[in-house]
Amino acid sequence: MGKGLSLVSILVDERGERAPRVQEVVTEFGSEIIGRFGVPSPSKEKGLITLAMEAERARVDQLVGKLKTIEGVEIATAHFNNMV
Repeated sequence: MGKGLSLVSILVDERGERAPRVQEVVTEFGSEIIGRFGVPSPSKEKGLITLAMEAERARVDQLVGKLKTIEGVEIATAHFNNMV
C-alpha cells in the first residue's frame, strides 16, 4: 500500500506512572515519527501526546496495538494515505 501520513493522539491517565512505558513503545517506532507534541493537563495527572508519522498503515496499527495494552491509555488516529 505504501507510506502515508498519520496522526496518533495518545491520552495518558496517571501520566507519572504510565509515561515511561508509553515512551518505551513510542521509541520503538522513532524512525517513522516525524513530529511529536505533548502537553500535560492543568492538574498534571493526564498527558496528551500527538505523533505525526510517515509510515505504512500496518506500522501505525502496530504502534496503536502496543499502546492499547497499557492500562489508562486512550488512542485516536487519523490517516492521510495520499499525501506521501
